[in-house]
Amino acid sequence: MVGVYFIFVLGGYLLYSSGALNGFIIWAKQNLAVYFIFIVAAKIMGLIFPPIPGGLITWGSIVVIGWQAAFAADFIGAMIGATANYYMGRKWGITIVKKIFGDTISNKISKLKVRKGREIESVAVFKIAGGGTIVEAISFFAGIINLNLKQFLAGSAIASLVIGLPTYILTDNLLSSRNIALNLAAIVAGFLVLYKLKGRYFE
Repeated sequence: MVGVYFIFVLGGYLLYSSGALNGFIIWAKQNLAVYFIFIVAAKIMGLIFPPIPGGLITWGSIVVIGWQAAFAADFIGAMIGATANYYMGRKWGITIVKKIFGDTISNKISKLKVRKGREIESVAVFKIAGGGTIVEAISFFAGIINLNLKQFLAGSAIASLVIGLPTYILTDNLLSSRNIALNLAAIVAGFLVLYKLKGRYFE
C-alpha cells in the first residue's frame, strides 16, 4: 500500500510539473461542480465495485482542484459507498459467504459479535488498518453481523477523517516537495500504532 502510494504521488508530481495537466486543470476549475460530482460518483463506484479506481481518482484530483475539495469528494463518496456496501452485506452477505466458504465459516461469521461499547472504535480502527479493498469488505461484513448503522457510519466517518485527511495533506506536501522526511516518519509511525492495536475488538 505504501509502495502504491508513493508511485502514485511520483506519477502525479511528474505529470503536474511537466505541465501536461494544465489544460485539464483549467477545465476542472472552470467546471468545478461537474468535476466534483464526477469524482464523488467515481469514489462510490470504486467502493461498490473495487476494480474501479475511485479512490485513486479522488486522490489524483489533489493536483487538479486542491486537497481540500478532493478530500471533501473522497469523504462524501466514502460515506455513501460504505452505506451501500453495508446494506448489500445485510441483505446478501451470508448467502454470498456460504456459497464461497461453506456453512461452517458462514455460521461462525453470523454468530460473531463486536464487544459492547467498542462498536464505533472497532469500525474506525479496522478501516484505518485495512486499506484498499479490505475497507469495502469491512463495510460488507458490518452489514452481515447487523452492526448498528449509526455506529457503523460514525466509525466510518472517523476512519475517513483520521486516515484520509492526513493522507491528502501529506500528498499535497509531497507533491509540493515540502517536509518529505517528516511525512515519511508520520506514515511509518501510523502503521506501528495500528499494529499495536490489533486483536482487541471481537468476542
